[in-house]
Amino acid sequence: MNALSKIVLSVLTMLLMTSTSVSANIYPETLENGKLILVDGGMGVGRYADKTSVMSEKYAPPDYQLAINIISVEFSEDYWREHETYVGSPYTVYNEITLRFRYNWDDKIIFYQQEGKWLEWNLNRDYSHAEGNPLIPNAAEVAFVTAYNMKFFGDKKNSDNYPVIDEYLYNRLGI
Repeated sequence: MNALSKIVLSVLTMLLMTSTSVSANIYPETLENGKLILVDGGMGVGRYADKTSVMSEKYAPPDYQLAINIISVEFSEDYWREHETYVGSPYTVYNEITLRFRYNWDDKIIFYQQEGKWLEWNLNRDYSHAEGNPLIPNAAEVAFVTAYNMKFFGDKKNSDNYPVIDEYLYNRLGI
């Protein structure tokens, strides 16, 4: 790869990272006086982790298991067309699911339950909607921070040297 290609790739990467952070700001970071924390959003729908729903199902350090409810919220498209943001928009809650996570503190590994099976979350994958699911690591981190008042992933980075959890999520959680 020549120098020009490396520069173009670097600029594209920075633009993608910037657009991801900026797009997260089109949704309210929290709802219901901070009870609901934004963990994913797209196409007028925000997914929020309900901090009041966290349940510890196993506490045996370094192994933990937590459950948390995720609330899906649909925002007003009319409001979007007028303001180009969903912040301040009326919204409707239309779905609630419970996610379960297993954590290994020593290895910084999480597993999530899907259709009755435990699947390991690959920390080195892309967390965008194109290749991954930002809901999984973000919701897992909200559950852990809420239950134990400490970061699970903290400054851990993936194989591309990007943080597993964006600092914006920690700001929403006040940690």
